[in-house]
Amino acid sequence: MPTTLRALLGLTIIAITLGLATTRIKFLVELALRGRRAPERFKNMLTRFNAHNVKVLGQKKLLQWSVPGVLHALTFYGFLVIQITLIESVGELFSRDFALPVIGDHEWLGFLQDTFFALVTIALVGFMGIRLATSPRKLERKSRFYGSHTGAAYFILFMIFNVVWTVALVRGARSALGTLPYADWAYVSKGIGYMLNELSVEALHWIEDGALLAHLGVVLSFLIIVLNSKHLHIFTSPINVLFGRQPIALGALQPIEIDMENMTEDTVFGVGKVEDFSWKQILDTYTCTECGRCQSACPAWNTGKPLNPKFIITDTRDHLFEKAPFLLGKEAWDAGIAGDAEGHVMTKSLVGDVHDPDAIWSCTTCGACVYECPVDIEHVDHILDMRRYQVMMESSFPQEAGLMLRNLESSGNPWGASNAQRLDWTKGIEEHIVVVNGRIPADAEYLYWVGCAGSFDDRGQKSVRAFAELMVRAGVSFAILGPQESCTGDPARRIGNEYLFQEIAKANIEMLKTKGVRKIVASCPHCFNTLAKEYPQFGGTFEVVHHTELLTRLIDEGRIRPAGSTAKNVAYHDPCYLARHNDVIEQPRRIVQSIPGVVAQEAHRCKRKTFCCGAGGARMWMEETIGTRVNLERTEEMLEGDPDVVTTACPYCTIMLDDGVKELQQQGKAREDVKVLDVSQLLLESAGRRAPDRDAARQPTA
Repeated sequence: MPTTLRALLGLTIIAITLGLATTRIKFLVELALRGRRAPERFKNMLTRFNAHNVKVLGQKKLLQWSVPGVLHALTFYGFLVIQITLIESVGELFSRDFALPVIGDHEWLGFLQDTFFALVTIALVGFMGIRLATSPRKLERKSRFYGSHTGAAYFILFMIFNVVWTVALVRGARSALGTLPYADWAYVSKGIGYMLNELSVEALHWIEDGALLAHLGVVLSFLIIVLNSKHLHIFTSPINVLFGRQPIALGALQPIEIDMENMTEDTVFGVGKVEDFSWKQILDTYTCTECGRCQSACPAWNTGKPLNPKFIITDTRDHLFEKAPFLLGKEAWDAGIAGDAEGHVMTKSLVGDVHDPDAIWSCTTCGACVYECPVDIEHVDHILDMRRYQVMMESSFPQEAGLMLRNLESSGNPWGASNAQRLDWTKGIEEHIVVVNGRIPADAEYLYWVGCAGSFDDRGQKSVRAFAELMVRAGVSFAILGPQESCTGDPARRIGNEYLFQEIAKANIEMLKTKGVRKIVASCPHCFNTLAKEYPQFGGTFEVVHHTELLTRLIDEGRIRPAGSTAKNVAYHDPCYLARHNDVIEQPRRIVQSIPGVVAQEAHRCKRKTFCCGAGGARMWMEETIGTRVNLERTEEMLEGDPDVVTTACPYCTIMLDDGVKELQQQGKAREDVKVLDVSQLLLESAGRRAPDRDAARQPTA
């Protein structure tokens, strides 16, 4: 084929493709910009770039799943290397002897390219095997690909293979012709060239030209396919990671501005329409790879609930594209976007028509979906923003949640108990407990935030009492607020009542500042997370530690000396808001391991991959009537190693797991002597219950 004709055909393919791609990109950008502004996404850009490099270039989150992660890393790096061959292919349109400037004739470049041709091919075979082994038709809900566009995925794998073999054939023909600039180390190309050696020069030229144009055609058609399919993530995921919440969208929820005095009829709290999402949340919907890692880890989905984090994102995306003509105007029709001329799309409600309300209310906010997502999609934020709209704009929420919210407003705690009962747990050790009266005593090292569960639930009271006794025994000076303590507001925020949360938070912050509090120790991970991660959003910055962190330090300093335990096998359950949301993982384990004679057991799902107890996201106060109860699923898993004690470091988890054990005991599925204890109870049992010496305890006086 004449060089001029080859160049003309190649440039024509490129021009048509770039025109189509530009139109599609323009549409996607304009649609994303219909979302709310999110100026906070442009702060701390250096931190963002560093996280981007670790997650994207380093493939950190993908490698959390070793085999698929390695296969994806090979494909990712192969994709980058193949971009070099694409540049070479464009140059070859104009010259059969083309080589890149400076590095084009270096043997290492040929070796690198050919190595990744081979590795990408191996990765494609691996992906095919994984998808066939976990076919959603075989495993239904159990497959992480259930509900994904698997047909499109197989087609993309086929297209990637076409990209590889076409460029390899071009290089093989060039090797046979002697025009490949690095023929010695390019072993794949050289091998293909060896098989073509018997062909005539003219035939080799036709093979080279045909494969070259086919390669360009495949690559450029691949571009159009990617821009119009779920594989858009190839281009959007680096951007999504860059502008995501760093290091991960866990811990604190994003606040919303609430000014009740300046509300208008246009004021909207939360997300009621798809365009109420921020541009970053819309970018999330573009970026979903439909890999299903989120749904495989979701406690709601795994126990038969309608909530699937993947569907939250993909159904929002589908609705967004359905509504695009009305959001963008007539130009969207010209871009070929499907819509409904009757306009019924405009009347669809986000919760009710697009998403099942039971799905929205099934979320425990455990964050497993966010942790597993390889492209930093913020599923929990999507769900909570929809909850906020339902609660604050529609007054629509589960009936039991309404009772909890009324209790918070009237009594300052979800139980609706009198605040005078906040001292009930101190009975018998009152002489060692100092209640703040005015400002916190100067010699009190910590304010102990007891929490509502520790104050009002029998099991919670036992755990906070054990921790208080350990602090007294170790000589840690502390004080409590007693009846002056209030809920931190976590249940209100997780249910979606952001206004109530902010009112509670601001009142607590003012009270803590007035009392001169600087350091806080909390037993409840939900209180711990709220005080440490969310109160700074409203000017409440304190030094906050979890009780397992303090106990670990006291053991290391020799101020607490474990002496043995009646329990031999102990299984530790990681609370979601401690391990996944706040990275407190090793400290509870060190406490358990410090007790002589104890054999520590790990659950199948543990540490940052822990499985929720079912109480988070204000689910503690909502009935669970769909599917299997989450706490039963987790309890059965914790009992697999036949432990004597299941221990944890969260009063919610203690309650849920204890309920689970009791139910399984009634069913004859658990030993009658299995106990559920907080790690502080386990440690106190080991250290002994002899009453501490009051003078040695060095407790402050009010």
